[in-house]
Amino acid sequence: MTNIYWPVYKNLESGLLKLSYSIHIDDKQLDVYSSFISDLILRASAEIESISKELYKSNGGTKTEKIKYDSDALELLIGLWKLEDKVVVISSPNCFQSTRELKPFVKNETSTFHGKQTFSWNNSYQNLKHDRANSLPFGSIKYLFDIMSALFILNLYYKDEVYELEKGDSKAVNFPINLGSEIFSIKLHKWFSYDGQHNYGKKEDFDECLYLTKYTDVSLEKNKEATADMMEKQRELFLKHPKFHKYLETNNIKEYKGNNLMWDVLGKEDYFNIIRVASQKQMEVLKTTEYEAVLNKNCI
Repeated sequence: MTNIYWPVYKNLESGLLKLSYSIHIDDKQLDVYSSFISDLILRASAEIESISKELYKSNGGTKTEKIKYDSDALELLIGLWKLEDKVVVISSPNCFQSTRELKPFVKNETSTFHGKQTFSWNNSYQNLKHDRANSLPFGSIKYLFDIMSALFILNLYYKDEVYELEKGDSKAVNFPINLGSEIFSIKLHKWFSYDGQHNYGKKEDFDECLYLTKYTDVSLEKNKEATADMMEKQRELFLKHPKFHKYLETNNIKEYKGNNLMWDVLGKEDYFNIIRVASQKQMEVLKTTEYEAVLNKNCI
């Protein structure tokens, strides 16, 4: 898919960068407003309307006409990807706000039109669009950051890029954490474990992260096969072990009430000897495991 949105985003971001060289952007300046800022907000809003509708159509949206970007498109995408939890970090050295983490898809402002909760940037957009002359304060730096962070997120989902990591690089040392932005960065959920059933291990901030690292699909399948092979070899070695045969002379397996028969029968030394022998193939597979960074689409 040709990405016509990213160049426009970068052009809008250049306007924000230009602003950051003209104004010392800190907490005291967030309410500063101007026609230049209002223009950037309105242009970003038009982009959000277009890109959200395209994402709606390509991700299961059922309406074919009169699609509303907020109540139709964004509501669908928020439900699919938990966008309300996703964090964008202000990382530009020209920005000095005390609040560096933004969640632009949280409805945290009361609409001046219908009195319901809406996205802060949407309230700004609606006021500037319908009553610009009397809504100049809605064209502020604070609202500009809110809407640009929202547009940044939608662009990332539209691009849907996969980043191949170097072998063994589960920590994604070389991952471009700003993903091409000169204003923002993201939170990256770094892989740390798969459980015995190969379910992905999630840290507390998983839903806040826009990208996550994981095994490639090919490597995951190889690890699953190696684990199954290890479990079968463990079983075979255990069933052949003299201590197990001796155990059977005086015990009925069906009456065993413990948690780990092999440990209880063999003892620590013989137990780990079997684990070591049985897991040789798995260790070799782990050495060649490949990782990738993918968008967090709430489906892992």
